[in-house]
Amino acid sequence: MTPRLCWSVLEGKAEREVKEIQADTLRAREVKQTLTASRERLHFLYEEYRAKDLAASAPTRGMQDAMNHRQFMAQLLALQERVNQDMAKANLALERLQERMIKAENERQKMKSLDEQETLAFEKHMRQREQRSMDELGVMQFNRPRL
Repeated sequence: MTPRLCWSVLEGKAEREVKEIQADTLRAREVKQTLTASRERLHFLYEEYRAKDLAASAPTRGMQDAMNHRQFMAQLLALQERVNQDMAKANLALERLQERMIKAENERQKMKSLDEQETLAFEKHMRQREQRSMDELGVMQFNRPRL
């Protein structure tokens, strides 16, 4: 006779889910770091071009050059805004992953507890069975006629 394995199987499943969520969280953090680096590069590039614009005198630049410069600056701002939106999405994804992690960890702990309870109940049952067998053997020896 062996203890039921259902709780240990469910605990293993919960453990795998926790590991998957940890891996997803790690990937989400890497994405967030990449977005942060992109935002910093875009900000640096924007500031660099803005400084060049201030250093260059407006009358010496042609109309087409000025329009190209403004258009490029607008594109940089649009890219910064897009990166900011992606950062907001990444932060939201991380928050959801943290919530999932909490739920998955609670489920894993519950399955571990139920598995331990099952093991303890089985051990108790086996001790009681063994004790009953010993008691029966003792009664049989007591009732056996003596020679």
